[in-house]
Amino acid sequence: MDEQTIAEMVRRKTFYVPTIDHNRYYLDNWQKIGYANGFQEKSEAFIQRNLETARKAHKAGVKFAMGSDAIYTMFGENTRELGWFVRAGMTPEQALRTATTNGAELLGKEKELGAVAPGYFADLVAVEGDPLSDIDVAIYKVKWVMKGGAVVMDKTKGQVR
Repeated sequence: MDEQTIAEMVRRKTFYVPTIDHNRYYLDNWQKIGYANGFQEKSEAFIQRNLETARKAHKAGVKFAMGSDAIYTMFGENTRELGWFVRAGMTPEQALRTATTNGAELLGKEKELGAVAPGYFADLVAVEGDPLSDIDVAIYKVKWVMKGGAVVMDKTKGQVR
């Protein structure tokens, strides 16, 4: 993405959802997916270009939301995208907002989603550590999840539903 496009995204308040991590998934699982050997070098280069574009867009003030392009068995790894956002220059708090308040705003649902508040629909997670100082806490140290008002994972009790 060139600087003119980035400037236009800022002007129009366009959200950017770069989905960087799914390319890592392809590299890690190429044989399982059925990719032929030889694509790795080009994919690595693409990941670096995608990360650099995200870095430039963030620095310019483009609004981000988190997406995943989750495929095959990548579900559950979606939050790894947050780590790429931090590598692109965001603080952990800014990265977390891409998956909460920014995502709600992108969907036009900021009065219904993206916050823990009366009247909002919210899925909740409990993590071990401080995700505002280390984004890996939100990625790798999730201990408890509530979805739609029901606990769907509780590692503190050894339960995963």
